[in-house]
Amino acid sequence: MTFSLDKLTKYKLMAKSPKLKSALPKTLSMTKRNFRSLLAAYGDVIAKPSRGSGGVGVISISSKGRRTFKVHYGTKIKTIRGLSPAYANIRRNANGASYIVQQKIALARVNGRPFDARVMVQRGKRTGWKVTGKLAKLAGAGFIITNIARSKGKVVPLSTAIRKSDIRGSSVGRIHRRMNRIARKAAKQLRSYYRIRTLGLDAGIDRKGKVWIIEANFKPAKSLFLKLKDKSMYRRIVGFHKK
Repeated sequence: MTFSLDKLTKYKLMAKSPKLKSALPKTLSMTKRNFRSLLAAYGDVIAKPSRGSGGVGVISISSKGRRTFKVHYGTKIKTIRGLSPAYANIRRNANGASYIVQQKIALARVNGRPFDARVMVQRGKRTGWKVTGKLAKLAGAGFIITNIARSKGKVVPLSTAIRKSDIRGSSVGRIHRRMNRIARKAAKQLRSYYRIRTLGLDAGIDRKGKVWIIEANFKPAKSLFLKLKDKSMYRRIVGFHKK
């Protein structure tokens, strides 16, 4: 059986694993009913293309009470009154694309800017799945997305981002261990359905140090790791399958 490569399908397949379910933000197809349901449950949601990449089309919606919603798209922020007008605004920005709506994770921040992690997991013929690289993507000023090119953000070592962030109650080492464990479990779970040897996981860290799976990419850009001063992770990633 062939499985779709869209974000919702990958989410559902990962959610089949009891070991991963608690690390996955609730994700549904973008309908008005689902939009209302997740806003009522979480107050803050993300709407994004089910097949998009590069941070294109990502919209943040926050409930501000009294049926008022803050819609953040790019660097533009709108306040809209009424759920139906807010939903209609998102549909207009979607331009007919298939969208999903997702529980928004309150990402840890460095100097007020949110960041997430790119985790590379690769499978060797004899070694099994190994985490071969991790870095932090720091959003540009005024952006909710961490895509470097789109938000004019920057790449920094993950440990550096964690140390400088507003995360409290969890050490750098503990977060790394959690992330490695979750990344390997996600790779093994997705390997049950797709013929993959490389996985690029976009992982969020909230302010309590909990690790979340935001997206799973099967053709992740290795060039992000060239932006780090230390090129050893890049060399490890590109050389992994040449061994």
